[in-house]
Amino acid sequence: MRYWIRHDRPLLSSHLCYGWLDVPLAVPVQETLTQLPSLPIHLPIYTSPLQRCRLLAEALAEGKQSLHCLDALREIHFGQWEGVEWDKISRAELDAWAEQPYAYSFPEGESIPEFLARVQVLLDDLPSEAIVITHAGVIRAALHFVKHFPLEDAFATPVGYGLCLEF
Repeated sequence: MRYWIRHDRPLLSSHLCYGWLDVPLAVPVQETLTQLPSLPIHLPIYTSPLQRCRLLAEALAEGKQSLHCLDALREIHFGQWEGVEWDKISRAELDAWAEQPYAYSFPEGESIPEFLARVQVLLDDLPSEAIVITHAGVIRAALHFVKHFPLEDAFATPVGYGLCLEF
């Protein structure tokens, strides 16, 4: 069983596009820890290196569990869109993404197929029992590959801040 945990709310405007942008958390890590279910203390912890995930992983591990930072656990790379307000991104680019949401390449960032391939390789490498602290996009991609959700359903699945899913 893997425990998939999304980082808590980042300290930035909800109107900004962010994926690889490394932003701090808006709430103390200890607050997030109190909201998580009881997790097995013997499992290794895998985390995105971005601070919104890594700080939670470090607090959860408390030096007792093995901790692994993996670039493959980063959110999708939005390229030129990183840190830009959604309403400042050209309508033509947003429309192109909407027309082919699972084939789109973000300008100077990742394509959706590249992102999905990265997550699929990650899943092959992760142990079957682990705690994984990452981002909504990675969790949704994992739902697609592990639970066999159709892409449309996986990416429509709400993955709230601080949420823990077991699968």
